[in-house]
Amino acid sequence: MNRLWFALVPATILFGRAAAAQSRSTPCADSTTTKHGVYTTQQALRGKDIYAGNCKSCHTPESHTGATFNATWNHRALSELYGYIRDRMPKNEPGSLSAEEYADVLAYLLRMNRMPTGRRELPADSTAMKSIRIEMVK
Repeated sequence: MNRLWFALVPATILFGRAAAAQSRSTPCADSTTTKHGVYTTQQALRGKDIYAGNCKSCHTPESHTGATFNATWNHRALSELYGYIRDRMPKNEPGSLSAEEYADVLAYLLRMNRMPTGRRELPADSTAMKSIRIEMVK
């Protein structure tokens, strides 16, 4: 019995981790995408100001746009990008902005990547962003 238990526990852990990773990186096929206008112009303008004050000294706009952005983030859940920014930026003080400020910066990144605007602001809630898939505009 102990041998069976020792064989099943690692398999269960590995399967659980694989399932969790799959659910993180692949939102539902019928989810909203960034092509649906998930932020407002005003929110992106606020994000631009925050970006200028907290991000621009380390990052060029090119590092967050085009092929570089596409290769890293296209088809992933927007919540992943939000979490990445929230947990690691600004470089000298990660997590120092408010949830709303991180959402505003994210809206600005979407605008820099020519994602369309919408009527509602992007929520400052990573759970709500899980159903939004990043989809590059061609």
